[in-house]
Amino acid sequence: MFNSRSCWRLWACAALAVALTPVALPGQQVELRRGSQGSAHADDVLEAVLERGSYELIVHDTVLSADAVIEGDVLVIGASLRVEGRILGDLVGVQSDIFARPGGRIDGSVVVIGGGFYGSSLAELGSRPIDAAAYVYAVELREDGSYLITAPGSEAQVRLPGLYGLLLPLYDRVNALTLTAGVDLERGGSVWLPEARLRVRYRSVRRTFDGDLDLAWPLGRHELSLSGGRGVRSNDSWINDDVANSVYAIVGAVDTRNYYDAYFTEAGVRLGFGSETLWQNDFVFGWERARSLENRDPFSLFDARAGGFQPNLAVIEADIASFAFTSSVGVWVGQTSGLDAEISIEVAEQDVAGDLSFALLGGALRAEIGTTGDQTLLLEGRGQYPLSDDAPPQRWRALGAWGSLPTLVPTGRAGDRMWWVGATYRVPLGTDIGRLGRLAPWLQYAAGNAWSDLTPRPAAVHDIGLGLSLGPLAAAVYTSPSDDFKTVLTIGFEARRWPSTRP
Repeated sequence: MFNSRSCWRLWACAALAVALTPVALPGQQVELRRGSQGSAHADDVLEAVLERGSYELIVHDTVLSADAVIEGDVLVIGASLRVEGRILGDLVGVQSDIFARPGGRIDGSVVVIGGGFYGSSLAELGSRPIDAAAYVYAVELREDGSYLITAPGSEAQVRLPGLYGLLLPLYDRVNALTLTAGVDLERGGSVWLPEARLRVRYRSVRRTFDGDLDLAWPLGRHELSLSGGRGVRSNDSWINDDVANSVYAIVGAVDTRNYYDAYFTEAGVRLGFGSETLWQNDFVFGWERARSLENRDPFSLFDARAGGFQPNLAVIEADIASFAFTSSVGVWVGQTSGLDAEISIEVAEQDVAGDLSFALLGGALRAEIGTTGDQTLLLEGRGQYPLSDDAPPQRWRALGAWGSLPTLVPTGRAGDRMWWVGATYRVPLGTDIGRLGRLAPWLQYAAGNAWSDLTPRPAAVHDIGLGLSLGPLAAAVYTSPSDDFKTVLTIGFEARRWPSTRP
């Protein structure tokens, strides 16, 4: 039988137990302020979680035990969460570390903003995590106990990119050293003020300056854009990125691109849709005046192939007025499998404007398939074909060297008709070696060809390569059965070829 003192003690113990138990805070206590420089995909998921309002808010380091089930969404701010149980909804971490432990299961989307995601291969995820760790979001704890999450670019400001406005120097065979300076304007919350990006470049071997100005009005997933200026353009940037191509050029006299000089103006509309499946459509009206560039055969430390740099392709010096449409889709299934695909068409008609007429169809594909354990199969493809008149050389594409067909000399095949396919099977070994990750042997088959009606169609090139990667570096032995089993030993950077048909 309880007396009054016993009751008082019971209530005191119960109150203390409740006070010491982690309790999710009400959903109404978090606000998102979107910015033009944030991750639109991550913002969409976070905003949807806040609008539903039934999420669990975690602000202290927490372990979700194996027998625990959260039926709704989870929002983590400034803490770490170890998931051993199950979350039926979305999981968003802001300035937080998320650990998916063996046996853990997250049915909805996983978003990490300004933190890290560490997933076990024995955990189950409904989709590939949305990695927005590189974005710097600010979190403010207000006096009333609520939280304000502010995405970058929410306030108008002038910003100097790179090191005080100086960007990384680049190197190629027609310009030698390119020095770039720039300034950016972030519009913040203004609707009518554009995002602006100004770049000025000095081309050392040609001793000339050029530059361009890009204006963009983001409207959620959609965007209006206007750009113009003068610059050096290439249709072969998909083979290797700017930094990797510069290293190959200055170290081994290997340049995988053809270049041309152009004055240009472009006006575009981008329409974006979806969250789990991303669908993007670009409509671009453009004008371009092209000019050929000479191959200056600049300095290089070594000569990887006899004869120095390959010649640069000459273009037709004429005006092109065209309309281009590009549609791309990206979807991920689970943690390791996904697909990115793109199709494009560009049409120019001299009876309307410009000096040349042509219609050019292009496409790109990248599919990553998780197989056994952490092993993956990567399937890639890219191509283009003229639909009417032959396209001018400033719309040709090239193949050759590391990143496309290593046994082929750089730009050894070029034309307005081009196809390339690749299949790579990767088998990561052991444990991580510091930040470089794991050693990853791989086997690759690649094939391709490029030609035009101006010359006879050459034989397709087939390459088989056996390589080893560690972090961004890779070494491989390639042989070409189509060229009397020509064999080369080559070193390069891991390719990151996501579909993109823009120059």
